[in-house]
Amino acid sequence: MKMSARLLLFLSLAGFLSSVEAANIPPPLKLLIPFESAWTGMLETLKDPKDEWPIAREDRVKGSILTQYREYSSGPLTKDHIPKIGEKPKLADADWMSVEYQYEVEIQMVAARETLVTAHTNIRAKKRDFLGREEWVKIKTNGSREAALLTKFGQLLFGDDFKLDRDKTGLRKFFEGDKPKYSDPNPP
Repeated sequence: MKMSARLLLFLSLAGFLSSVEAANIPPPLKLLIPFESAWTGMLETLKDPKDEWPIAREDRVKGSILTQYREYSSGPLTKDHIPKIGEKPKLADADWMSVEYQYEVEIQMVAARETLVTAHTNIRAKKRDFLGREEWVKIKTNGSREAALLTKFGQLLFGDDFKLDRDKTGLRKFFEGDKPKYSDPNPP
């Protein structure tokens, strides 16, 4: 009996910890547009000449896009810049050298004219210990980079007045009255 109680406690604790981490990631953006419009819009957002993200991998069938890593900060101010995009771990015997991140985007077709767009940021920071060894450390995101990407994406589709708002289900969504830049060529 004690073993099953411990197992139940462990599983509930693991579920709590995963929900705490997931709380940092913005919920999916629900769009009432076709998959193709969302896919094309996200690729254009990532390939914007002012802020281009080289694509490491894209799979249209799965609806996934992975960008290459890009440097966010390096040098002596790195330790001050990490908290702007993630949760900085404490270092006792090393210095932060640089921090970089990449986007993982998932675009899912829910219905013919309904699409969910999810963004996640993979952040890593390089630390150097006092013996000169360098190592990349995974940093937990605070959601700011994801929100910035989804806002930029939404502004491309819906104009500069676009803001991320949440409904009661936690999804961000926009209604039929919003006219995306990439509209469905064959409306129902």
